[in-house]
Amino acid sequence: MSDAPKLSKRHRDDSWLRMKTRPPVEGETIIRSVDLFAGCGGLALGTREACRRMNFGHTIEMANEWDENALAIFDRNLSPKYKESRDVSKLFNGSLNYNKMTVSEKKLVEDCPGINKPDLLTGGPPCQGHSDLNNHSRREDPRNALYYRMVRAAKVLKPKAILIENVSTVINSKERVVQKSQRMLEGMGYDVEQVVLWANEFGVPQKRKRHFMVASRISGIDPTVLDDYRLKKDRTLRWAIGDLVGKYPSDDLYNQPAKSNEENRKRMDWLVDNNEWDLPNHLRPKCHQSGHNYPAVYGRMKWDEPSSTITTGFRSNGQGRFTHPSAKPGRPLTPHEGARIQTFPDWFSFEGHSPSVMSKTIGNAVPPLLGMYVAYLAIRSIID
Repeated sequence: MSDAPKLSKRHRDDSWLRMKTRPPVEGETIIRSVDLFAGCGGLALGTREACRRMNFGHTIEMANEWDENALAIFDRNLSPKYKESRDVSKLFNGSLNYNKMTVSEKKLVEDCPGINKPDLLTGGPPCQGHSDLNNHSRREDPRNALYYRMVRAAKVLKPKAILIENVSTVINSKERVVQKSQRMLEGMGYDVEQVVLWANEFGVPQKRKRHFMVASRISGIDPTVLDDYRLKKDRTLRWAIGDLVGKYPSDDLYNQPAKSNEENRKRMDWLVDNNEWDLPNHLRPKCHQSGHNYPAVYGRMKWDEPSSTITTGFRSNGQGRFTHPSAKPGRPLTPHEGARIQTFPDWFSFEGHSPSVMSKTIGNAVPPLLGMYVAYLAIRSIID
């Protein structure tokens, strides 16, 4: 597919990240997508931006997310035609081997006919069961089976292409959900490829590793096309948030850091005042002393390097290396800074939600810039 459309180079990531108003996405070709396990919209936003840079239009036929706060953020920013907060397992409740629609599935398609045969089905099933941070039920967790609901949705909706995102360790689940899902999709006539990508190689200013399954029933998936878009040099924390320092009022929740306790404030001040990056052992809580396993916790960020992975706890210095590199007095990141590092543009609004909701939805999201490149890989496979 040497003549397949490419992502336009006239769009600059730094300009897009700082846009104050949502740019139009227009074109004669309209990409219709359905987004399950949608979160606040990181993967859908990446899909939308891929369409914009390919000079295509984009409509979201349905967004599904059980967290009503996350779905409200998605709806406000991306305007899906239909939104649904029910559990995906209740929407697509048929057996993986059952070829007919269940009563629930048939009603869903009748109520929302636009979701039938979309161009793209996307989703990021819950990843906590696969994560190395989950020490209780790692690799063997009932949430892991939700991955199969993407396969069932594909059987019901018959999309042209499919994109499933998860943590890189999903391939190690005891249930072998990835391997079994690939075989089932191939049995349904899809060409399937798996790719593991580092977000910092695709313009995201943080070290974040993710697994993607990409499938198409129109043509083959060629992951090597992404090699042309890998950056030779990482983007830094300064690139993402350097312009935000001291520019916003302290009563703006989106730009206000969390109120840390006295001990944590002292720890952050010590790092900034002494120009150190890691907290010495004697200043750590006792549970983090004497051979602690997470040296980055309580650490100070570096302006001229990518951030470590942004998690839902980025507003607390006790949750990772989230002490701002130069702010005095010392503080952790604000929601706006976390969103920038995740590559949510400034026009994307989290207004009306508490800082805890902001941090949860931002930290759980697929970085839109990373999602853009993987969505491009899927979309190009279905374009004549």
